[in-house]
Amino acid sequence: MTVHAIPYSDLLARHDSDDRVRTSGPRIFPLVLFAIGVVAVFFAMIYLRISLDQTAFELDRIETEIAVQQSRQLDLRYDLAGLQDPLRIATEAQRIGLVYPEERIAVVMDRFVADAQILESEQPVRAMTGERP
Repeated sequence: MTVHAIPYSDLLARHDSDDRVRTSGPRIFPLVLFAIGVVAVFFAMIYLRISLDQTAFELDRIETEIAVQQSRQLDLRYDLAGLQDPLRIATEAQRIGLVYPEERIAVVMDRFVADAQILESEQPVRAMTGERP
């Protein structure tokens, strides 16, 4: 008993409901879908790389700005230390006429009361003019 071989084209044939033989062509839709996916992934990788590079440039700029501001802070601290020097303060005070008083004068003030009257003997001490009561 021998079996006859079915031609190769008949194996690929499909049968419709009305028994007509239809040959199937190449399946293009999955290939196109795969190609679109590959292109989309390619462009996504390019976009991510550009995004990472921009972030790196931004970080570099911020680090440079931080270094500049830290240097400025050190300079300002140095200037502040110079301004707080007691010898410089004493020299400036003498230059504008501030001196230590020759005698101490105590100014005593009672608590202020709402309807308090000021006695005529009480007079304010004028520190800058040197007047005393």
